Amino acid sequence: MKEEDFENFRWGAVKLTALLSMVFGVQIFFNVELAYKAFESPFWKFFSSIFAHGGPEHLFNNLFFIALFGSIYELHTSEIEFYKTFLISALFANLTAFFFFTDSFIVGASGGAMGILAALSVYRPNQTGLALGIPAPMWAVLGIYIFTNFAGVTGGGNTAYEAHLFGIVSGALIGYRMRNRPLVSSE
Repeated sequence: MKEEDFENFRWGAVKLTALLSMVFGVQIFFNVELAYKAFESPFWKFFSSIFAHGGPEHLFNNLFFIALFGSIYELHTSEIEFYKTFLISALFANLTAFFFFTDSFIVGASGGAMGILAALSVYRPNQTGLALGIPAPMWAVLGIYIFTNFAGVTGGGNTAYEAHLFGIVSGALIGYRMRNRPLVSSE
């Protein structure tokens, strides 16, 4: 990384990963339940569940996605655009609680993380990213994660792949809306 690249680095993705880590610490050390169950939980948990996680692996996966793709996305947009994309995608992903997960709890930043990945992929499709550890253009990264999430929907388990896909759809729409925008200056 060149010195001027470091000077232009935006810290929103890093700040968000720190916040998510702190919330997880509060969950663990103070036994705070922030997950949301449709039609049963207080409505504020619809929002708090975005910042909470079901375990360390869940947290670390989201931290990786947000730190990697969010940092790249911020360099092309802005810290505010990063936060907006994350929150819109995460909230849209949480709507799956009312359609697919009425009998279970939802928790995690995965929908927001997938929204950031999708927004970056649509906004800057030739940007290099990582797909399952392999460098690839973002359009290919998005395709691989769409495929793995659709495959996950058919496989069951505790992962809310439907929420990931809702996050991808909302992020892709945000990225599409930005397609004709010039890149943000690095000042």
